[in-house]
Amino acid sequence: MFDETIMKHAFLILIGLFVLVAKPLFSPAPAIAQELDAQVDLNISTLDVTDQQNFFTFKHDLEGYLNNYDWTSDFTGQRIRCSFQFNIVSDNGGTYTAQLFVNSTRPLYKSTQMTTMARFFDATVEFPYYRGQELEHGTNYRPLESLLDFYVYIILGLDYDSYKLEAGTPYFQQAQTIAVVANSAQGTGWQQDMTSIGTYTRVGYINDAMNANIRAFRDLIFMYHYDGLDLLSTKPDDARQAIGTVLDSLVTLKRESSAAERSVFLRAFFEAKYPELTDLARLFPDNLAIYFQKLGFLDPVHQTYYQDALTKMTQPASGEGE
Repeated sequence: MFDETIMKHAFLILIGLFVLVAKPLFSPAPAIAQELDAQVDLNISTLDVTDQQNFFTFKHDLEGYLNNYDWTSDFTGQRIRCSFQFNIVSDNGGTYTAQLFVNSTRPLYKSTQMTTMARFFDATVEFPYYRGQELEHGTNYRPLESLLDFYVYIILGLDYDSYKLEAGTPYFQQAQTIAVVANSAQGTGWQQDMTSIGTYTRVGYINDAMNANIRAFRDLIFMYHYDGLDLLSTKPDDARQAIGTVLDSLVTLKRESSAAERSVFLRAFFEAKYPELTDLARLFPDNLAIYFQKLGFLDPVHQTYYQDALTKMTQPASGEGE
């Protein structure tokens, strides 16, 4: 593991050096930020033709806002692939209600495969907007910009956390600050409402991420990525052992901690990872039933999905035994 860790750090350093060398010595314009490769999608089918024209530059404006800004001071490596999909529900005099789907991925070490890091569905989005509106970065509450900033820092926090223990904390802190300011401004979707156990809210998620009681979960999620997924292509046996250890540790923590049962952060992890975790069952062919039993305990929301996967993996192949 020590040698592999050195190799991974060297690999990331080489990427950083390549990016540095590839830049021209003299540039007539500021360097474009390297953090995000964001795509914005928009569904405005519920709006009439006039209102639809109002969103003519929306995608272009938001992608420029997300991709052409320095969100960090120390980012190296590939841009983070992420997507923001807006489903506009209604218009109230230029203020729009919407649903937002946010997704982000990161590459696995020495692999062409990607792993999903963030997968959020936000059903309480509201913001004023007009065609050609100038989007501004800053610390004041702005309904649309604050929403984007919040999710950018969540994406960065999750990404950094997957490479180094709790390295995402500064970005989660930024997101929490945004949530506090937005809540003080009584922005839609920023309330600290009590919800059913594990139900996603922005404030609930970020407060959970910063909760000291959740730190052990964040550390295990780091292990899952860095010692597990990142070793699948080079040291599959070590990867299998790490992933198994993470699941066992998560089961123990959930049994011993009441925070796990109501953790929005942990539930969001499984919302992003449940298809991947199902696929990883291939690493445990002799213990499929136990593997899926653990997943069902940790992630009861997707228990039916896990049970169906187990059935498919254990049923005889067509024609077998005939």
